[in-house]
Amino acid sequence: MLESPKATILIVDDVPENVVLLSRVLQNVGYAVRTAENGSRALEIAARAPLDLILLDINLPGADGFDVCAHLKSNERTSEIPVIFISALDDTEGKVRAFQLGGVDYITKPFQFEEVIARVETHLAMQNLRRSLEETNQKLARHISELTRSQQRLREEQSKLNAFIKALPNLPFICDEEGRFLEVLTSREEFLPVPTEQMRGRLAREVFPGKAAKAILGAIRHAVESGAPQVVEYQAPILNGEERWFEGRVALMEKEAEEPVRVVFVATEITERVLLYQEVERLANHDVLTGCYNRRHFMTLAEQEFQRARRYKRPLAFLMFDIDHFKRFNDRYGHPAGDQLLCALVNLCQTSLRTVDILGRYGGEEFTVLM
Repeated sequence: MLESPKATILIVDDVPENVVLLSRVLQNVGYAVRTAENGSRALEIAARAPLDLILLDINLPGADGFDVCAHLKSNERTSEIPVIFISALDDTEGKVRAFQLGGVDYITKPFQFEEVIARVETHLAMQNLRRSLEETNQKLARHISELTRSQQRLREEQSKLNAFIKALPNLPFICDEEGRFLEVLTSREEFLPVPTEQMRGRLAREVFPGKAAKAILGAIRHAVESGAPQVVEYQAPILNGEERWFEGRVALMEKEAEEPVRVVFVATEITERVLLYQEVERLANHDVLTGCYNRRHFMTLAEQEFQRARRYKRPLAFLMFDIDHFKRFNDRYGHPAGDQLLCALVNLCQTSLRTVDILGRYGGEEFTVLM
């Protein structure tokens, strides 16, 4: 009797050799494989066949991989399918766009098949875990009335939940309403600010730096007061001294009348996501060539400074200048030399301006300063 496949994976690539090799490798480890040579065919298959994951090449005939991913994520039936981009391109801009469109990973060619299998298995496991969490939450919701009537059953279910939380890759804690860590349930101690035994029984402000402790305690208090889950982001050091970003989710625990208030606090390390967001924000607000603010962001800042100057009756100066005969310079020395000239001018301005002054590129060789 044939074993059922572990999952069904769609490979979208217009290079037959890549498709054959990837198909053979995935089938050898127990996956069912569908293939498509272009974006249109991929969307047809995804619309009618149940898929667990898609390996999507960026350079495709017709609609490229970015367009295909955008269509998948806009369709309710296919939006939850994990998409791993595969590409010979290794530029930051392409990776940023891939993650913006909803891709879960990005593999560059030529790829190692062991790496492909490892990443596929990781994202399928995460997908299964999300489904398992949804099913678990539904079961808890259906049985909550029964659990509140039976203290013994509550202890049993709580024990199961604790075991389940320990298996998660996150950092789960149980805290009281003052931000004291009653339980530290994670096995990933390397992401804690201090060793596990030094966290138990201590307040958040005793183990986390000021801003992080304030954010965590604020989320706990809001969760206790409102009864609604809270989400907070904070930066904190880990055991090796590195600074990492975390997302903390706080939810109020069920309790009997005489029991003290407790919350579940689950932290997830999100440094890569935060850095990616910061890079996207930088690209959106700065001129790519010179590094100063672009026209759109300069106008936004100028409006804010203008309103502030009016409110507090402070002086405000606006400067606009361009480079004389810049086109003649480009025609004579070439556009690369013109780019160097623009960058040199911005560097010169920035060494002369104060840190509170705002420099922006208004157009080709036109610049603006707000002082």
